[in-house]
Amino acid sequence: MITTVRSRLFSRLWVRLATMLGLALVPIAIVAFLQTSALNTEVRSRAESGMLGTTLRAAEIETSLIRRAQGIVASAAQAVPDVLDDAAACSALMRRLATTEPAASLVAFVPPTAIMSCSNKNEVFDLTANPLVRGLLTSQVGQFTVNRHGPISGTSILGISEPVVDATGRYLGYVSMSLPHDAIAAMQVEAADLDSGDYKLSAYWTFDKNGEILTTSTAMDEITQFLPKNRPLIAAMSQHGEVFLDASASGTPMTYAVVPIVENEVYLMSSWTSANNTFWEQFRGPAYLAPAMLLIAGLIVASFAAEHLVARHIRELSRSIKRIADGDRRLQRLTLNGAPVEIVELADAYRDMNMSIIHNEAQLEDALHQKDVLLREVHHRVKNNLQLIASIMNLQLRRAHSAETRSTLKGLQDRVLSLATIHRGLYQTSGMADVNAHELLPDIIRQIINLSTGREKPFKVTTDIASLRLVPDQAVPLSLLLTEALTNAIKYAGAKLSEPGIIRITLSSPEDEQAILEIWNSKAGEEQAAQGTMDEATGLGGQLINAFVQQLGATAEIDSTPTHHSLRVSFKVAPLTSGEHQKNFPAPREV
Repeated sequence: MITTVRSRLFSRLWVRLATMLGLALVPIAIVAFLQTSALNTEVRSRAESGMLGTTLRAAEIETSLIRRAQGIVASAAQAVPDVLDDAAACSALMRRLATTEPAASLVAFVPPTAIMSCSNKNEVFDLTANPLVRGLLTSQVGQFTVNRHGPISGTSILGISEPVVDATGRYLGYVSMSLPHDAIAAMQVEAADLDSGDYKLSAYWTFDKNGEILTTSTAMDEITQFLPKNRPLIAAMSQHGEVFLDASASGTPMTYAVVPIVENEVYLMSSWTSANNTFWEQFRGPAYLAPAMLLIAGLIVASFAAEHLVARHIRELSRSIKRIADGDRRLQRLTLNGAPVEIVELADAYRDMNMSIIHNEAQLEDALHQKDVLLREVHHRVKNNLQLIASIMNLQLRRAHSAETRSTLKGLQDRVLSLATIHRGLYQTSGMADVNAHELLPDIIRQIINLSTGREKPFKVTTDIASLRLVPDQAVPLSLLLTEALTNAIKYAGAKLSEPGIIRITLSSPEDEQAILEIWNSKAGEEQAAQGTMDEATGLGGQLINAFVQQLGATAEIDSTPTHHSLRVSFKVAPLTSGEHQKNFPAPREV
């Protein structure tokens, strides 16, 4: 049987066919994924543009105010040097500028002395102690600043400043416009009223190039919860607009959009929330769902087709073949409804082959039965002929007058009867391929003891014969060896009426393929005791025993003392398959 390490599942026919079809669909799936990816990129780009546009629209009033205020301040910085020597004219200029922007709470010129006398307030203010003012005077550049407590209005303001220089480039101070955050908030559009597709605007704010927040759509104290957690405002500045993902300071996943308002100066950022939490999740799943479903549907259809058209019919054939292999020779009815022509033809060929096998097996069984009957008859007739020869010898034995002649005929008769017993065991054994030693050897022992003992020559015989299956090529020499050895044991055991002889016969199998036959008798005679080894045997019985030992391919050991004698024969049990082929042991030799 061929064994594999692959899983039974992946060895299934329908799995392999589905896999092959799935591989065929891979190029189509790749094209579909690429097209979907391109479409997804386009949709995402449009969504980003929509989000940036909505952000600008939400802060349109606010950004217009900042740009307008920056323009007013820049214009004032150009006009101030002409009226700087006339305080009344300077203040009148500031008032006119303030009327152009109603949201402004203060429009003023601040000289390097920080004593502000030119403003729309018609008052003089000493700002020398204000660190923010001192910082603006020191920097001498235009800035956007936030002061939570304006020195003039006392409220939170957004300050827009621009440096003032004369024709020679000498720094004269700066012009500033203050926009209260309350006024800015009053002009803002509610963030909750704006959306972009499935996205809702949470909040928006402006910040300068230093990352300082200038204005917000919510209270200044609340805006921190909407800021990106992992991306500082300075790192988020973009000159062309950008959309990115991050978690807010409160931990909520959000989408952020940032666009410039004043190039390199002021930026606008907004935060968006959605049911999908992240911007790209809205497009990622549905966009790739169609090609994925196409591939999955192809695999399902391929699996169903392979199972319905091929695999189930193959399993039906496999079950029938397995029943035949298990010995069921009945013709099985195959249900192959809807099977392809190729499988139907295969089933027809299998059915014809099955009928041919059944027919051939029936012929073989019939021939084997006839052979078995013939072999039984042969063994039966050989047994009868041997018994007839033994009877003729018995008649001749009664007429013999010489003791030597009677002894010779008696030995021949015992050997012939042993052969007859062997053939009787062969024709009584089913199959004719082997003989059970437990059934054969006790009969031989009983027959020899009955013919060789009497009242004047009693014996105590004990046997222990294991149930070994022997092929005829071993059963015959083993039986003849036992006959000769037992005859010698009876002859030299020295049995008397007052003291019966003791004989023990054992056949054991200490190992699977090894057997030991031992014949032990008491009170060995002088001639028997002198035979220490099989090579020293000179009598006919000893020579026959030696020949049978060689025929068995065995080894023999003799243990002879003044009180007992034993013969121990060890041999390898031939496999039962050699009973027919006769390959493992040599053919019987003449003895």
